Amino acid sequence: MERPYEGIANIEQMPNGYQIIIPAKKHLPVIMFLSLWLVAWFVGLNFVGSSILVDFYDNGNSGLGFGSLFTMVWLVFWIAGGLFVIKTLMWCLFGKEIILIDREQISIIRKNDIFFRSKVYDLREAKNFHAEEEPFEFAFWGRRNDLSLFKNRGSIRFEYGFKTIRFANDMDQAEANHILERLKSSGYLNSINFN
Repeated sequence: MERPYEGIANIEQMPNGYQIIIPAKKHLPVIMFLSLWLVAWFVGLNFVGSSILVDFYDNGNSGLGFGSLFTMVWLVFWIAGGLFVIKTLMWCLFGKEIILIDREQISIIRKNDIFFRSKVYDLREAKNFHAEEEPFEFAFWGRRNDLSLFKNRGSIRFEYGFKTIRFANDMDQAEANHILERLKSSGYLNSINFN
């Protein structure tokens, strides 16, 4: 007989609110693919970087040719792509969403996610809290033409002005509903937040 699923979130009641910690889901195929891509990226970086250095020392003060300049521009984009993959891999392996909620605001912090700044929202302006699970899809070919790997698929959502805010990536809808009910029954979210 299957045991009931216990969920991924760690919910703690603090003196002035709740702290919810949600670890990033470990998608093994994504982690393996990005790790292999990173090895190939490093080999390419080493090969092209060393060839630029050789060209630079061989040409001396006479300057670099068009081919070398093109290679340098390509190298800048190559490094940017590698940094993006490192950021994504770090999030997959070590990332955590930390949600802090009190009577006045909700804060969303993503630990170990480079370039993400924490966001704070006024609960009086946060409307229509609901749970909506969006399945994870990772395909190299097929009908999907967006980058769903890098998309925020937050299972808990609310409207803030004319924008939908999402958090709790890859959480099952049943667990997301449980968290919302717990916040509602404790009084941190009220009926205004659900309309």
